[in-house]
Amino acid sequence: MAETSSAGRVGWAVLGCGRVADRRIAPAILGADNAELVAFCSRSLDRASEYMERHEAELAFDNLDEMLAEPAVEAVYVATPNALHVEGAVAALEAGKHVLVDKPLATTLDDARQIAEAAQRTRRTLSVMFQMRYHPANEQVKQMIEEGALGRLSVVRAQIGFWFAPAEVWRHDVELAGGGPGMDLAPHAIDLLRSLAGDVTGVQATTGNVQFHYNVEDLALATLWFASGAMGRLDVSYCTHEYGGRVEVHGSEASAVIDGSLQQIGGYRIWYRRGKPDEPAQIVEGQTSNCYEAAIEEFSDAVLQGRQPAITATDGLRNLEVIEAMYESARTERRVSLEG
Repeated sequence: MAETSSAGRVGWAVLGCGRVADRRIAPAILGADNAELVAFCSRSLDRASEYMERHEAELAFDNLDEMLAEPAVEAVYVATPNALHVEGAVAALEAGKHVLVDKPLATTLDDARQIAEAAQRTRRTLSVMFQMRYHPANEQVKQMIEEGALGRLSVVRAQIGFWFAPAEVWRHDVELAGGGPGMDLAPHAIDLLRSLAGDVTGVQATTGNVQFHYNVEDLALATLWFASGAMGRLDVSYCTHEYGGRVEVHGSEASAVIDGSLQQIGGYRIWYRRGKPDEPAQIVEGQTSNCYEAAIEEFSDAVLQGRQPAITATDGLRNLEVIEAMYESARTERRVSLEG
């Protein structure tokens, strides 16, 4: 049995030993000042042990109940395939652990509500990994909006995609993934657009397979209506050769466009234009900080202070409402209202 974590640091376990746990989450926990990596849990003990050694954790498990019985584990990062989030998250919450779930919160609203209700019942902290909120460019543009520099918002857009050829991976299995880029990439874009423009009140979308014919879509496009009066456009894909994504925010006073703020890449570029179209834009370039690490630190701080995290369970639920509306709209070929 491991010792309990140091004062001022949260002891973390990672449930699921896949690519995101290896490349993003474990390094983020190790880099956070207020977090300590304690354990990994996988269906394969060999796999969990491999990750334990690679990332210098203390413990490895192939049994979830045994991991949750470990007192040094105070928070659990759920990094399993999407459809398995509900099982792991609810078990961890009911064991008294705080839980940060990889996006999306779940693949259905029913499952997401089950997770949120478990957090409320057990009075544990629950959040979703929407790390791109912590991207310095996104934070700069949000501040511009809050200060009124862009005026009244009219149009917001988000575009993110990459080339994802057929492979033996769970993300191409609709039963495990819940969908293609509409369930994988749209959560980041929707969360960011909601943080900039407010709640979504209507969705009209289309999905399809324009390059690849696996059993999830490779393209999803959506028009969004916001309570603020702004309209939005969402473009997420597994069939484009993009790099970093693009976010556009246009208001009555000015426009700001960001390249590189929807993925964890090295740098970003913001151009900002206020005034006549022929006037030159102001351009800001910078280096991207570790958004995953910032998210782990914020969640750990919320646990230590006994407060709500910056990204709440409600954010995860609202995000999934928009995603379900996208798929419903694509299926029925009509606009879906989210008002009320």
